[in-house]
Amino acid sequence: MAIQETPQTGHGRVSRRDFLKGAGLAGSVMGAALLIPGCANGAQAATDGNDAAVTDWWLPEKWDRETDVIVVGTGDAGSPAAIRAFDAGAEVLVIDKNDFFGGCSVLGGGNCQLACTHVQKEQGIEDKPEWAFEDQMEFGLYRSNPEVLQAWIDNSDAYATWQEEVCEVEWAKVSLQEPARVPRSHQANTYRDQPTGAGIVFSMHFFEQLEKRGIEVLLQHKMTRIYREPDGPVLGLEVETPEGVINIKARKAVIVATGGFKGNPQMIRAWHPAFDETLIWSGWPDVLPTGDGHLCTMNIGGGVVDMSFIMEFSGRLGSRQYVRWDRPHFDNPSTSTGLPNGKLDHIVFVENEGERYLNEAGWEAGHTLPWLPHMIAFLNIKGRPRMEWMVTDQAGAEDAGWVKFEKAFTDPDPTVTPCIEPGWVAKADTIAELADQMGVPAKNLEATIAKYNEYAAAGEDPDFERPGPLYPVIQPPFWAARWCRMTHDQCTGIRVNQKMQVVDQMDQWMPEGGESKPISQEKVIPHLYAAGECTGGTGGAVRGSGKRGWYQVHGYIAGDLAAKETALA
Repeated sequence: MAIQETPQTGHGRVSRRDFLKGAGLAGSVMGAALLIPGCANGAQAATDGNDAAVTDWWLPEKWDRETDVIVVGTGDAGSPAAIRAFDAGAEVLVIDKNDFFGGCSVLGGGNCQLACTHVQKEQGIEDKPEWAFEDQMEFGLYRSNPEVLQAWIDNSDAYATWQEEVCEVEWAKVSLQEPARVPRSHQANTYRDQPTGAGIVFSMHFFEQLEKRGIEVLLQHKMTRIYREPDGPVLGLEVETPEGVINIKARKAVIVATGGFKGNPQMIRAWHPAFDETLIWSGWPDVLPTGDGHLCTMNIGGGVVDMSFIMEFSGRLGSRQYVRWDRPHFDNPSTSTGLPNGKLDHIVFVENEGERYLNEAGWEAGHTLPWLPHMIAFLNIKGRPRMEWMVTDQAGAEDAGWVKFEKAFTDPDPTVTPCIEPGWVAKADTIAELADQMGVPAKNLEATIAKYNEYAAAGEDPDFERPGPLYPVIQPPFWAARWCRMTHDQCTGIRVNQKMQVVDQMDQWMPEGGESKPISQEKVIPHLYAAGECTGGTGGAVRGSGKRGWYQVHGYIAGDLAAKETALA
């Protein structure tokens, strides 16, 4: 059965007032204290009917170490959370399963979406909270949680100031990215030979502030379990290390900032069954985001939101690397990867059987969503793994800019820019020879190109209605490059409220005839916070670009509130 395209959402705006009505928000959540009544002490032993002590089965046999706040993850959410928690007076321990600092945050672009900041005002940009709210609601198909979205808006300016005064970041130009009324994409200025707008600059500043404070960061430490007293608070973590498994007690809170699950094909398939093969993810091969935070949180009753929307997708042509970065050295910048893919006038797209499968004019290389036409065409490819090849002739290769990379076609090397993967490019004097290199049936590809050339001569494409002009593929040598479709960034995740507290999934039990309540009034899992890409609710169904601003602001909120929790004994 063919996968059907999701109907497009209307373009009418919904006001912030309508969404927030009855939500009980009172401006910024910055500095708010958490008072959680009735939290039992997880260290106390239970007793049976004969008053004989029994083991608390939810606890480890022993705690190997303890601290006030454990932050899981060193990226855009975890790092500001750790700095804020420390500055609020907590003892902080940061763990990360990677063997380098920063996770996917060091690999991404440097656009940081913030709303209604003094930085915008200084650059002559007028912004309003209601504009930011309505713009993101529309962009996210009206699936953003109003309170979580509002928390980002309310705290954006304080966060921008904190970046300047605490993290020593200099803001550069604020630019416009996805559709919005005003520019909101803040970039950090050039730093340590990194250019303006490089995402790694934020990680550099965070790392320096963690070092300055002496905050301990343990790499190659993977969270494998969250300890929670039944219906009570979170108590600590089970952590896998190179020396074995250890248990770390958190007296005040655990902050989950583990990123997405784009490197976990089984988890992707569970939420969107059409994605039934392993795809390269945008952090490959440096980062393995497998949804550890999601799975550990769900295992103790934490909620998730919009998981079937999965994520946005991106890709590279001829390369399986989104970026190449000689980790873990901040002084060694990332390099560009893949072949040019912007000019497609002369190019024919074919799949596993060497046959056309879409209107080439509707294909796009940027961030894309599962319900767009060319993604639907991809999902309907019958072979596994799904292959998407761009085929052209010498004239097309010159037009596309591929001839500049001829050596990459004849001697592909994934370690040298543009990091072309062997088997992902082809160049031959005949279509049949090209097909053999591509791994598609030669007879099919020859027939496909012959038919397309007939359409080009007639100026009409009856199969896919590709608009003209149509250019024939007739001038040898012939070139081909395979598109590597990558899972990019989550649009979904752990369900949190405006204070970044994880919402208890069991609070959805309701007697017949009960009334709904805003997320700010739902029961939370005491002493558990989450922030960053592992959470959902801010962007709704569409993440878009520059969302490290959400992640950083939400980590900033979580760190301060976690430090102000009442410590467990």
